[in-house]
Amino acid sequence: MSLLKRSFLIFCCVILSQVLEAQDAPYTMGFIPASISEVDVAFPLIEKWHLSGQADMQLVTQGAYTNGNPFEYTQRKVIRPWIVYSGLKNMKLWLGYAHNQKYAIEEAGNYKTLENRLIVMGTYTQEMPKGSLFEQVRFETKFFDDRNGNHQTIPRIRARFGVNHYLRQSKEKPIFLAPNIGYYTELMLKFASKDYADEHFDIFRLSVYYTAGITPNIHFLAGVIGQMQLRTNGTQFDVYYGPMVSLKYSVKPKERETFDSVDGGAD
Repeated sequence: MSLLKRSFLIFCCVILSQVLEAQDAPYTMGFIPASISEVDVAFPLIEKWHLSGQADMQLVTQGAYTNGNPFEYTQRKVIRPWIVYSGLKNMKLWLGYAHNQKYAIEEAGNYKTLENRLIVMGTYTQEMPKGSLFEQVRFETKFFDDRNGNHQTIPRIRARFGVNHYLRQSKEKPIFLAPNIGYYTELMLKFASKDYADEHFDIFRLSVYYTAGITPNIHFLAGVIGQMQLRTNGTQFDVYYGPMVSLKYSVKPKERETFDSVDGGAD
């Protein structure tokens, strides 16, 4: 087992040990490599009202339990527009919609479906001398047809805590601008009907990444994700792990971009 697999498994076991002790079901676990690629475009809308917009386009690929290539299959394609309000001190409020086209992957048990999401999100940031902390809460409702053709409406709560470390630049003309090292943990709870899933636990996710600017308008993220997800049968945990990259173009130049709202996951 690779070092990344072992490290992430230890983290997940510590976090979920109490949950598993309270259950009688015999749990199994499978490992699936995955990759997340995203392109975002941010633009002002009505500046005097502190309103801006953002459009995200995401591609998620994956392997399977016996296939170690994270780019083997297309898992889903996502289009996600946002309206962002930044008129509060240290806080941003987001209202969004996500169009998720998911594809069948027989080897991993995935079925083809179209999933739509309505999303409300808030991010609170605390600036530190050499970095920042952020807390994020996201409420989203997922609408889709399950593998039996039954329509499902599932609310989900996501809570994220992250840290950004601002890296020093000693060169007069550095290759990248305002570089950062960031990482976060995120917990997701779902509230589905009993005929779809009994458990509220959905996903626990970790991510570590490097972010920097190419120009004041163009920034990038490169990192890795690891997440543990409980399948709807209530007994199978899937552990996804792999690379994550994102490129963001901001119409209005930014001195620093830390990608606190990046949606890097492979659920």
